[in-house]
Amino acid sequence: MVCHLSLRARVASERNHSRRSEIGGRKSDLSDEKREENRQQHSHDEVGAEAIDVPPGEFENRQLHRLKPDDSSVAALIMHYGQNMQLEQAWEIFNSVSVLSSLVGGVVLKAMIDALCKYAKIDEAYSLYNYSVNRGCTPDAVTISILVNALTKHGKYYEAETIIYGSFRDCVELDTVAYNTCIKSMLEAGKLHSAVSIYDRMISSDITPSLQTYGTMISVFGRGGKLEKAIEVFKTAQNLGVPLDEKLYTNMLNFYGKAGRFKEASHLFDKMKKDGIKPGLICYNSMINACATSGLHEEAESLLDEMCREGHSPDSVTYVALVRAYIESSHYSKAEETLFHVMPKKGVTPLPSHFNHLIIAYNKEGSINDALRIYDKMREMGVRPSIACCRSMMRAFLEFGLVEEGISFFETLHGCAKPDSYILSGAAHLYEFVGNGHEAAKVLDSINVQGLVFIRNLEVGSKCDRSNITC
Repeated sequence: MVCHLSLRARVASERNHSRRSEIGGRKSDLSDEKREENRQQHSHDEVGAEAIDVPPGEFENRQLHRLKPDDSSVAALIMHYGQNMQLEQAWEIFNSVSVLSSLVGGVVLKAMIDALCKYAKIDEAYSLYNYSVNRGCTPDAVTISILVNALTKHGKYYEAETIIYGSFRDCVELDTVAYNTCIKSMLEAGKLHSAVSIYDRMISSDITPSLQTYGTMISVFGRGGKLEKAIEVFKTAQNLGVPLDEKLYTNMLNFYGKAGRFKEASHLFDKMKKDGIKPGLICYNSMINACATSGLHEEAESLLDEMCREGHSPDSVTYVALVRAYIESSHYSKAEETLFHVMPKKGVTPLPSHFNHLIIAYNKEGSINDALRIYDKMREMGVRPSIACCRSMMRAFLEFGLVEEGISFFETLHGCAKPDSYILSGAAHLYEFVGNGHEAAKVLDSINVQGLVFIRNLEVGSKCDRSNITC
């Protein structure tokens, strides 16, 4: 146990040193796709299977005679202990090997990192990886995939990026699975430029992209507002004969819709069905959202009817999109009908987001009374207003100079929603506007106590010159 603890101590020391350094230095086909999705699990199963073939006591016997056990046997034992929630024993085996040899084999490192990642010992896995690599151990593509995936799932994006670019620096040969894991990691981290850079490296290294690669890159370019690049990736996959699935089509439909290019989305949707791919609920929701963005409420209704005929029950997301479609085409009465009658009849409970779209729309029109009516109706239906709903109402009272109504609204928020920086700042301005410095000071104290920022540049009545205000 002494050796075991000393190894972990060395790893921990390495981690602390690494953290200090980081602070100072931070600035295809369908069968191939199936293989790719299951590859990590298959590799784990293979290692686990080797454990069955290891005779009891073989490792201990070899250790007793100071003979280094072969790496596959060691990896199998570590994996066995890891699968049986015996991490201490796995550490013991790993440490024993490190005592017998100054250089731990890559397959042994992979097994130990996998065992740690399975039980969320992410910091230990990251430190062990750096500790081993710094001492000459060469990781393989699967090890990097396992660790980058685990780091990403736990929100440790900087560490994941460090592993990725470290593997490039050390000329580790990554395969399609590893590249896909790295690209997805940077996408989830919001580091779209890095995702594109990794993809470019993959292509220049003659690594064949898979369906997952193309799908991820469409998301990268779509989220980055580069729709033409996303279209280019989609067409590349088509031209190479990659069997496209519903998820990939839905991704493209979603980005077409967000860009307000409903006609192109509609053509792609028709092609998808013509190619024998049946749209699912999420796909239909993406199309109805596309209608909403373009203010096409009749097309949205038609798609809703079609999805119901195909056996899909509309959900909360469907109705958010439908309400938006009605609002964008100025059919507010139909939006209200959907909220107050259609959704309850269908057994779908309206959420604050459904109401907030209508509240914002009425406020933009200067129909504050209607916005407040929707807000009150929401509460009558037992739906607790979200901060976004409360902020929308406070903004309207403040901008249209409805001081008394705004103060009254603010004072009713207690027990309903916890005000944020905007709501509290707005209330302070309203109290100051009517000369109630005492209440304004109390609100300012509340802002300070909560560690929020007071917004100074809010103006009472900034839109009160509009003639169509109804309240």
